[in-house]
Amino acid sequence: MNVNQENSHTVLVDRYRKAAELSDSSAGYKGLAIHALPGLHEYLFAQVSKHCQSRGEVLDLAAGTGAMSLRLADVGFQVTATDYVSENFRLHDSVPFFACDLNDDFSNGREGQFDTIMASEIIEHLENPRHFARECFKLLRHGGKLVLSTPNVDSVASIVSTLRTGTFQWFGDVEYSRDGHITPLTQWQIDKCFTEAGFTFLWAGSYGDPYGKLRGSPRLLMLGRLMSRLMALKEGLRGQIFVAVLKKARRDPGELASVGRTS
Repeated sequence: MNVNQENSHTVLVDRYRKAAELSDSSAGYKGLAIHALPGLHEYLFAQVSKHCQSRGEVLDLAAGTGAMSLRLADVGFQVTATDYVSENFRLHDSVPFFACDLNDDFSNGREGQFDTIMASEIIEHLENPRHFARECFKLLRHGGKLVLSTPNVDSVASIVSTLRTGTFQWFGDVEYSRDGHITPLTQWQIDKCFTEAGFTFLWAGSYGDPYGKLRGSPRLLMLGRLMSRLMALKEGLRGQIFVAVLKKARRDPGELASVGRTS
């Protein structure tokens, strides 16, 4: 466990500090390791390509080794990266980088500088999702896009996990200490956090097998299939990872943006 003593933030990054000590991996993107569900980076990149300004200025939050930063730079985006564990980032010679704690006011001095923010698998590591949403809003130019992903606690597998153990999938003690997953968020909570910060949802979906680890147990899989039949949530929002593309709306201070999510 690594706790930021100065601001008393819970920041669990031991796994990523250890990863920084390893040599380049054959997995990932061009030898850069990816700390995410296999295939998720490609899925997120497809959403950026579809919804975001080509060759615009992108801020890659919690950039890790830099795999997504390099993927974006390779197609012409102007990329800046940031991460808490600066030694894990492998592109210091080619991609602008600054170290920061995303629990802090990380927009200071960078307001309105970016067309796109990539926030892949990071909000679950932070203490205050509303603060994070407001900071992202400040960083973007008007009309800028935020591409967000986080473990989907509304998935069938997560609901069954909650019934059995009292914890969401990806948010038990193992994931807390190993991965630093400290803040599970439902899609309803994400909706509130970001629309109240001034974003509108351009698109929302999900990635990965909705039954996940349940496939290892015939009884749990049967329960999951029953739960799936009872769920009101759209089928496209039931995968293991929730993914959304949001837009910075032009609005007066204090005016709540309307919700426009679709599967």
